[in-house]
Amino acid sequence: MIRRSLVASALAWSLAVGAWSAPARAVIPTAAKIAAAVAAANRSAGRSEPVLLDVTLTIGDGPPAATGVLATHPTGLARLELRSHLGFVERHLLQGNARSASRDGVMIDDPRHFLPPVFLLQARSGAALRAAFSSFGIAADEAVLGRVGDFDCYVFGGRLPRSLERQERRLPSMWVDLESYEVVRIDGSDGVRYRFGPSQDFEGIRVPRWIGIEAPGEPSARLDIIRAAPANAPAAAFGLDWLTVPREP
Repeated sequence: MIRRSLVASALAWSLAVGAWSAPARAVIPTAAKIAAAVAAANRSAGRSEPVLLDVTLTIGDGPPAATGVLATHPTGLARLELRSHLGFVERHLLQGNARSASRDGVMIDDPRHFLPPVFLLQARSGAALRAAFSSFGIAADEAVLGRVGDFDCYVFGGRLPRSLERQERRLPSMWVDLESYEVVRIDGSDGVRYRFGPSQDFEGIRVPRWIGIEAPGEPSARLDIIRAAPANAPAAAFGLDWLTVPREP
């Protein structure tokens, strides 16, 4: 009887602890607190100021198709100049979520998604990051848990049920590693998915080694980052006129 009573007591205690701890494990920080931690990681990585990235572009499974320079500004601006191995030059510009591009100075009506919103990895404060989310249709006040490959993540903007994810449905969202607060994935409101590789330190600036781009109806593309440096790039350098200005020799 004594043994049975002890077992029963132990079981009751176990159930009580489990009932108390399970909800606690499910509690996650608010979106505002997570955004502040992401911004702190951006500052620690040395990329919260304008940055210049030397890149190579690969399309599909082919060899590198172009080399280029990507300038990105934490206020929500980015530009990319690509020199194709076929001889032409393309320029891509992002102003928030507005995309524009030109080829050899002539505007392109429906440009490819070669320029990712790297400035979302540069926000200096949680408030600035959450404000930037509005441009991409990401619900700034919603944060849940999710998983991308081997990464447990906080997901700004929420996530779809697994059944819809398997159908390649995409909800505007940004997925951030639970431990490092580095960005793992961004899903845009236009259906474009950006995947970010492991970070590498380039003389004090830590950025992803590569960025994968998956856009509906387009072959997959990838930017490999081979160098990063501080940029002397004021916001005025990201105007539409840059697309048609002749390239310096």
